[in-house]
Amino acid sequence: MSARSICGVIIASSNPEGLSAFYEKILGLKFVREDHGGLLPHYGADIGEVHFGIHPAANLNRSGVGNSATSIAFNVQSLENTLNVLAESGAVEVAAPHDEGFGRVASYLDPEGNLFEVVELCYEFQP
Repeated sequence: MSARSICGVIIASSNPEGLSAFYEKILGLKFVREDHGGLLPHYGADIGEVHFGIHPAANLNRSGVGNSATSIAFNVQSLENTLNVLAESGAVEVAAPHDEGFGRVASYLDPEGNLFEVVELCYEFQP
């Protein structure tokens, strides 16, 4: 048995509505409020076949948020445009834009301390 795909990326937040607004601004995603399965209200956006969810920490049985060793990488159309929006948002830069062979990458912390990357691939990604 092997995994068929990644169907979701879920992060814990102390302010799911605010954090979804942050990602909506920098990535152009459209988050919607979700209420299901007896969970507290949370927000989600679909990126291709992957659901990006932002939940209150209680939904994930976590007591805290941020400071994860995991990084989410977002494929963006224009790294330069995304970096301009990030500069306006107050996101904390962790690694300046650099070439990793597959494209240009920059790393940041979101307002709750979650590490994420923005990547402009030098080829068309085909899952």
